[in-house]
Amino acid sequence: MKNSHLLHILCCPHCGGELELNAEGLRCLQCSHFVPVSGDGIPLFTSPPAELRPAEKQVRSPDVGTPWRKANWRFLTEQLKKLPADALILDAGAGRGDFAAAFEGRKVIYLEVYPYPEVDIVCDLTQTNPFRPATMDAIVLFNVLEHVYETHSFLAALSRLLKPGGKLLIAIPFMIKIHQEPLDFVRYTHYALERLGSDHGFKLEYLAGYYDPTSFIDEALGNIRYGRLRETSRWSRYLARLLLMSFIPGKLLLSRLLPSQIVPPQKTFSRAPTGYFVVYAKP
Repeated sequence: MKNSHLLHILCCPHCGGELELNAEGLRCLQCSHFVPVSGDGIPLFTSPPAELRPAEKQVRSPDVGTPWRKANWRFLTEQLKKLPADALILDAGAGRGDFAAAFEGRKVIYLEVYPYPEVDIVCDLTQTNPFRPATMDAIVLFNVLEHVYETHSFLAALSRLLKPGGKLLIAIPFMIKIHQEPLDFVRYTHYALERLGSDHGFKLEYLAGYYDPTSFIDEALGNIRYGRLRETSRWSRYLARLLLMSFIPGKLLLSRLLPSQIVPPQKTFSRAPTGYFVVYAKP
């Protein structure tokens, strides 16, 4: 097993019994339920979704990616500073370790539904939960919730994992293209995010929108360039590309005049956030 020290917080998802590591995988000492382990030493509590398209490894850092991604890094870094140095953190939906650098020096468990080399445990928490209750000080859910179809089952599982006073840190896009198809299901308004937390017994400590007016121009131009232009004639494509180039100087000027901001939705006239940042606490 890749990280055998995790055994003390794992339990049999069927009966809650103690799991023992052997040459074949994990086996419950109480009901004999067996959990296979991948060649990389990752426990496979659930099978990867058949329709999932594995993601390629990308370079991620605070200064790489879209403005939304960069804002994600800043928010996560700020929230991690508020946690105790010995806090146990679950990165649920860790992907290819996108935010691993932000967790340097921290006690982190990387969880995904696919056995990427960067993860510690493979598990779909809407299907089963192999963790002992109240083991996590914080759970990080960045750009994940929109890919979860069984939202209520998922949040119920996360609530079970958090200690009293534990934090659920969320970054979730709103005005953004369909991505990671076909596992892209929902977009939540701040009204929905408030109710989802309340429905599962969380206290809402923080909710703010990330507002970047010019990001919509980027989305629109990208949709034209990589989508609609493929469906047009040669001459239409040529003229459209010339027009697209003419928009760039104006867009750059607008981005300087109208910089992005992170504010509570009630404190802005904008009704089109790129995404939201949320902090729930378990009472």
